[in-house]
Amino acid sequence: MQLTLNIPDFIPLTLNKDLQELKQTIKINTALMLFKNEKLSIEQASKFANVSLYDFMDECKKNQIPITSYTKDELDNEMNLMSNL
Repeated sequence: MQLTLNIPDFIPLTLNKDLQELKQTIKINTALMLFKNEKLSIEQASKFANVSLYDFMDECKKNQIPITSYTKDELDNEMNLMSNL
């Protein structure tokens, strides 16, 4: 599927990006938002952004978006299981 987005001519100049860089920035930021809001899995978001899973995880880190969503109880349970190994 293709989506057309009309962007004013001054935006690439203001952001100091060429059209391809701007396109990639929009894709990554959209993927980050959808992942953060739990609309896409991390794998789906990385594919949406057209980057590797590891690059997407790095973008999450840069934007302070956690890649796991354990509750405190779940994390405590995991830690207990690991300590019993």
